[in-house]
Amino acid sequence: MTRGLSGAAAAAVQAEVVRRTCAVELDFGSGFVRLNGSPADITIGGELYTGVGMLGGISGVEESGELRSYGLTLTLSGVPRDAVAIALGEHYQGRPGTVYEVLFDDDWQVIADPIVMFRGRMDQMPIKLGAEAQVSVTLTNRLADWDRPRLRRYTDEDQQRQFPGDLGFQFVSATAAKEIVWPAKGFSGSSSNANIAGGGISQWAQSGGG
Repeated sequence: MTRGLSGAAAAAVQAEVVRRTCAVELDFGSGFVRLNGSPADITIGGELYTGVGMLGGISGVEESGELRSYGLTLTLSGVPRDAVAIALGEHYQGRPGTVYEVLFDDDWQVIADPIVMFRGRMDQMPIKLGAEAQVSVTLTNRLADWDRPRLRRYTDEDQQRQFPGDLGFQFVSATAAKEIVWPAKGFSGSSSNANIAGGGISQWAQSGGG
């Protein structure tokens, strides 16, 4: 991913002391969760990012020119049990998440336009319970979708999800276990049919199929 630095950010990374932290934005079904790795709350783009200090962790960000999926794991320790219950009920899979590199000036003020380190989608959220619960969130980039099977089923429910109102599969469930006898049990062959069954196909054809 190509990244550009503003003049203030370029000066900050070249300073003798680099003041930095990471910020995370996760778009859960119930609303956004915004955290940063410093011990204080910061504001980025008009949004408040709560400081978690040493309670937060981010795995290494891997990147190369190879066309394949990459991911990282965000971890938050010391989570209250009531918050764990909320996390278990969240709708999160496939929803977006972004990790920023945030730079500060000499007065510990956020330098505008933080750098996007990783942008992807939430995949898994393992939770470890103990004296202090730990919640992790795995982010993967969009290339991870290539490894996921695309499952479709010949059912009316599946068809309605893709094409609402289409009745092409309306009676599939009713015919799935239905016994079909062909020819019908009441079928009685005519003399011509008997002739065919007896091997007189050529004669029957020559007579015009009568």
